[in-house]
Amino acid sequence: MNSNDLTEKYYGYLEQFKELCFALIEGGQAYQAVLLSHELYRFLYPVEPYAGFKHHDPVPFMVDHAAKLNALARTLLETVHGYESDPARQSETTQSRLEIATSDLYSGLWAQFDKETLLVEARKLLERRLPSDLIETHIKGKRVLDMGCGSGRYSIALAALGAAEIVAIDYQAKAYARAAEHAKSLALPLSFQEADILELPFADKSFDFVFSNGVLHHTRDWKTALSEYGRVMKRSGYLYLYASGGFFWTTRAVLREVFARIPQAYAQSVLDMIGMPPNRFIFMDTWYVPVEGHLKRAELEGLMTELGLSFVQVPTQIPYDPGYGLDLGLPGAEAMWGEGEHRYLMER
Repeated sequence: MNSNDLTEKYYGYLEQFKELCFALIEGGQAYQAVLLSHELYRFLYPVEPYAGFKHHDPVPFMVDHAAKLNALARTLLETVHGYESDPARQSETTQSRLEIATSDLYSGLWAQFDKETLLVEARKLLERRLPSDLIETHIKGKRVLDMGCGSGRYSIALAALGAAEIVAIDYQAKAYARAAEHAKSLALPLSFQEADILELPFADKSFDFVFSNGVLHHTRDWKTALSEYGRVMKRSGYLYLYASGGFFWTTRAVLREVFARIPQAYAQSVLDMIGMPPNRFIFMDTWYVPVEGHLKRAELEGLMTELGLSFVQVPTQIPYDPGYGLDLGLPGAEAMWGEGEHRYLMER
């Protein structure tokens, strides 16, 4: 079977997977839908460290894997009978303003971060994602904005990497509360404040370096957010955004349809029961964030050019980043990961 046939087969299986999950939820087996979705999604990354797994030929593997999960789902529907009192059928979800709902989701996930995750792990991640010459030239001794700092762990990491001053912003203070405490106790040159990244409360060209890691694609208007990013950037910055295409990004979108029918607390409880590490939030993040934009490279780079920003892609050195699979040149990499990820060094 050629690669195009295999690709079409996966997308057919993916549609079946979604319908089977809907049936499990309706049949009082939402917990099975959570577990099956977990098993599908975890193997979309180039490496799954918790399973000791590394992709070598991802397309045929994912086709076979999806077929097996669908067969298992059918068996569960035939042999297991759920209860009408299944909490997923009884729970109600609440709607709130998009920005608050997004902040609430991540604040809850980040509250589980331990001191190691906040103070050590984030620095190691940045040192593997950012080339050493970028750190030396663009971060050390510079005034830095962490635009959408979330938990604040990367804000602390930027201080550890030698930034002279870091201003970190997010929509609600509860997101970065623990990081702010650590920053104060360690006397770091780091301040936190509440702000909306669509209306930054700073003058033009206020920061030597603007850091934004996985934020703009979760807003109502990523184009306005990017314009604000460029407005306050004096010299350079680092920008990470979600990309589009391939099994990886398409499956994320489909799973979001599934989890629209399962309350967040219910799904989290299932993941907790199977021993999900507290700093592994790639599942709940994907499934429940209110907005997840998948950006096309041509459109993104076109807008950056319009804003007068020059840019160069920054390759990742972390094996479980989707872009890593593309950089390795694995067979079927584009079918699997689409455009990978958007990681840029930006300059004015």
